[in-house]
Amino acid sequence: MSFINLFKSLSNFQFPYCLEERPVYESNLWQAFNGLRKSDSLPITAFKAIRSTQNESMIANAVHKSKILKIPGLCKVLEIFDSDPQSTFIITERVVPFPWDEIVSLRRNARSLELGIYQILTTLQFLDSFVLGTIGKESIFIDSRGQWLLFGLEICTKVSEIDDPDKFLDKVSVYSSLVGNSSPSDRNYRKIDAIQLSNLISQIFGGKFKVPKDWQTPLQALASGKSSIGNFMNKLQSTETWRLNPLIEVYQHLKEIHIKEPQEKLVAMTYLQNSFFESKDLYYNSSPNFLEGLIIPEITNVIKWLISNQGNLASAVSRIIPLLATFLDLSVVKEYFPEDSKQLIYASFGLTDRQVRFLLLIYLPKITKHLNRNEISTKIYPHFVQGMADSDTTLRLQTLKSIPTIVPFITERQLNNELLRYLAKTQVDVDVEIRTWTVIIITQISTLLSTSSGNRSNILATAYTKSLKDPKTKPRLAALHGLTKSINLFDVSTIANKILTVIAPGLLDKDPLVRRKAKNLFQIYLDKLEDEAKTIQETSAYGSDTEDIDFDQYGKVDENANDSELVKQFMETLILTAMPDPTLEQTRTVEENEEATQDAGWDDLSIDNGTDFSNTKLANGTKATSVAVETFWNDDLDQNLDEDAWDDQNFWGEDATIQESKASIPKAAQTTIKKSNNSIISSKSRAHRLKSTVNSMKSQKAKSADDDAWIGEW
Repeated sequence: MSFINLFKSLSNFQFPYCLEERPVYESNLWQAFNGLRKSDSLPITAFKAIRSTQNESMIANAVHKSKILKIPGLCKVLEIFDSDPQSTFIITERVVPFPWDEIVSLRRNARSLELGIYQILTTLQFLDSFVLGTIGKESIFIDSRGQWLLFGLEICTKVSEIDDPDKFLDKVSVYSSLVGNSSPSDRNYRKIDAIQLSNLISQIFGGKFKVPKDWQTPLQALASGKSSIGNFMNKLQSTETWRLNPLIEVYQHLKEIHIKEPQEKLVAMTYLQNSFFESKDLYYNSSPNFLEGLIIPEITNVIKWLISNQGNLASAVSRIIPLLATFLDLSVVKEYFPEDSKQLIYASFGLTDRQVRFLLLIYLPKITKHLNRNEISTKIYPHFVQGMADSDTTLRLQTLKSIPTIVPFITERQLNNELLRYLAKTQVDVDVEIRTWTVIIITQISTLLSTSSGNRSNILATAYTKSLKDPKTKPRLAALHGLTKSINLFDVSTIANKILTVIAPGLLDKDPLVRRKAKNLFQIYLDKLEDEAKTIQETSAYGSDTEDIDFDQYGKVDENANDSELVKQFMETLILTAMPDPTLEQTRTVEENEEATQDAGWDDLSIDNGTDFSNTKLANGTKATSVAVETFWNDDLDQNLDEDAWDDQNFWGEDATIQESKASIPKAAQTTIKKSNNSIISSKSRAHRLKSTVNSMKSQKAKSADDDAWIGEW
């Protein structure tokens, strides 16, 4: 039965923690399980005692000392369950055992190891009145802030309470055998902790000769028991290795930063950023949780405070930039982006300072790996795209270069509508590099563009055409490069109708390199068309019935050709609607002509004209039918004459004048006027033409002022 099931079997007992099944640490004394407190999901570590007759007293002493010793540097105890001897638990804050399997990589950063030793020494100073007897590899744990802690007070005893030194040393020997350590040779119980500490330091550095040189002498004194732990620490603090370790100073500023004033926090951040920019390696290969639990969260809190309280003030921005650079670099290295870090990134993108935005663009490719699509499209993209229209050339260019990073995470509307509009503007930017990069970026994101209704083909063709007309050579070469990369995105129909016409102007480019590349590219696209044509020919089920046509013969006149048949066909298609009467009288009186003109032959067409239309056949063989048409005095007036024309009193007055003048005009002149009037009416002219004719008659009457003139004319 597992220990969890054992707890469940206890009468009415509800264990207030959820524990994992597999332990993260195991020895002959303890099993450590990670878990969560049910009430608030607080991460914890539960140490379950593995009781035996050999270690029973040690477990009991550890439980007792854990209850009474609340010293910084010991694993912080939250709760103890010891009512059941078979299920004894010590619940602590979340800790992890020291990663001895990773000690090789940790040794690359000796400064980090020195900081850990400093933390252990500080804890031991608080326990100066106690003898632990358990200092070793098994007793070091690391909390969520990267601090080295001690756990295991199995034989911890106050110096004043050690009545039998030999009995205490026997306990030390038993403990060493249980955890696999060698028993100390010195039988002086006051030297036990010093000797164990010296062995631990040598193990951490990989041997006593790999310990920093100015530490070796104090370490030898500690190993021989000639120096106490307090004296050893004092000697280390005077060494150059200690003084030149910036991590120790940074840790001293940060360990209580949560209770410091804002200005004190800024001072602590100044130490941190200075040490980071002097040597970034100080923070690489550091102890577990040191960056994730201490450095990054504290930087995040300070930057958020600066943004919320001082916003875009120049003084605040000058402090934000180096801290933000430190935060981004460390977060990317550790690939650690909790929710607080994400919120800081969103807020930073909203700042208007160009240096902040430029810094974010540099780290954007690595940031997006830890964000989902919704976070990028809603929280980052709206601020990101504003850089495309920034007045600063450097920021526009850097924003442009970052587009392929962000495009896979934005929505289709943001890509095919908003972003393409910005790219259309940057394609005509004053800076040649931006114009060149625009073509490159369009090529890189071309596979993600919408293909509906030929949208992608049109966009690419338009973009490449515009760049091929660029006055600078670089954008033109970029356009040819884009066409080369995009050949598989065009179907043969688009290539034939659009793309070849896009490339063709490059064949006449003034730059020889452009001409050469355009020629090669044109041939590549042409080969693709020819391959498709071969496929069409091979898959065609029927041969072509089309015969070759000699178009050179079109337009040539053959004088010897017989056109009689063509004339005959033409004549057969004519529709003869009326034939002249050969018996029609050649001369008529003026009155007869006037009478004939008035009815225009429509009252009885077959009688007046001498032709019977009832017997006339059309060209198509259909027989024509005579239609009786009544005539009226105003048949020939324009039907579309507007009301103004009809109300024109001058028009009717002029007509009356003409009628009155008939009597004074000789007969020959009257005949002439009648013929003219009949001619006008029979042609169905409009009212303005009728007025024009009347005016003409007036002028003609003016010329013939007297009868003698008319008689002489005749």
